[in-house]
Amino acid sequence: MFNLDPGGGSPESDEVQGSPPQPAKIGEIIPYALIALASFLCGIGVLGLMLWKAEALYKLGLIGNLYYIVLFPLGLCAAVFLFGVVRSFARYKGAQYGGTLELGGPIVAFVLVVGGGFLLVPKPQSTFPLTVYVHGEASRNDLVLRNSGRVFVDLDGDRRSESIGENGQAYFPAIPDRFRGQEVPIWVDAKGFESTVADQKERVDGASLYLKVRKKSGHVSGRVQDQDGNPIANADLALAGLSAHSDASGHFEFIIPGDKLAEEMDLQAVAPGHKAQTYKVVPDANELTVTLPTAP
Repeated sequence: MFNLDPGGGSPESDEVQGSPPQPAKIGEIIPYALIALASFLCGIGVLGLMLWKAEALYKLGLIGNLYYIVLFPLGLCAAVFLFGVVRSFARYKGAQYGGTLELGGPIVAFVLVVGGGFLLVPKPQSTFPLTVYVHGEASRNDLVLRNSGRVFVDLDGDRRSESIGENGQAYFPAIPDRFRGQEVPIWVDAKGFESTVADQKERVDGASLYLKVRKKSGHVSGRVQDQDGNPIANADLALAGLSAHSDASGHFEFIIPGDKLAEEMDLQAVAPGHKAQTYKVVPDANELTVTLPTAP
């Protein structure tokens, strides 16, 4: 409530202030205190919900939007507390309409909390969703991975990954718009499978792309020697329909395609003047030592 002097008067009378706030009774404060407390708890509740469901909100692209909802109950809490409990008011200075209005207490608190929250938080960058469909070598309908494995993309050092779903899809909800039309490194991490292209890059043009995978190849290597530990050169070795020969140091190596790979495989080795031998080998294990006895 303001007491104004319309006659202008002396400089002392040009400054008119509201009467000092009177001490409030407990009964008058309680309703405001309850409203402030309810507003505060509402803001904290929304904030807690955001933290609890952060992953789901991120996938839906709602993190930035829900943040602003928290500002209003917190701003209302500050304003109601200052107005009803602290009894803080605005003040007018000057003669008639040429004076100045000093705003304090509730209004300033509300503006600082809400307005400051809008200004201090950076605007979210424009993004677009991307769905990567993983399939086998036969066709796009060859769903070799269901609810298994992850797809990785590297966005200038920002490495992201999403799990592969029931239909062989991995959904990335927020790819920065600056990567649209660019080639980005992308690969699959799944047990027993790999991308068909090493160091693969794909152009991100639209909302989806297809990624071909194959069964991982296996590796078997070792050394052929005689009973005395001397290397045997030009020994013939066979594994899963593949053939190889040992070099001058007795070393050999097989790269086994994924479709021929098994947990345990038979390796046959033979060399002139030596008995043929068969070994049980496990792909991707340590190097194997193949010893061929001298033929009688």
